[in-house]
Amino acid sequence: MAEKHLGLNRRRFMLVSSVAAATPLLSSPKDLFSEEKQARQGKLYYITYDCVGCATCRALCPVKAVNYGDRRNEIDQEKCIHCGTCYEECPVSAITESD
Repeated sequence: MAEKHLGLNRRRFMLVSSVAAATPLLSSPKDLFSEEKQARQGKLYYITYDCVGCATCRALCPVKAVNYGDRRNEIDQEKCIHCGTCYEECPVSAITESD
């Protein structure tokens, strides 16, 4: 219905909708990292034995630095960009941070 109302065919409607949805993600890198996230840069993140293996951190890691190890997830410190996404999103608070 919306396609006819705007005078767009389905393909153009999908393109316009996709661009509208992605526009907030295309902002400058400064906007993507809040001051809190910038303060976390340089911290190391470790997954404790409280990890239940839910894979939330693996799914959300932007550089795929989290892998499944022996009975729990582990962070590859060489790949990690120290953004803190895993720390913030862990549902069981199994990730700790250190300087």
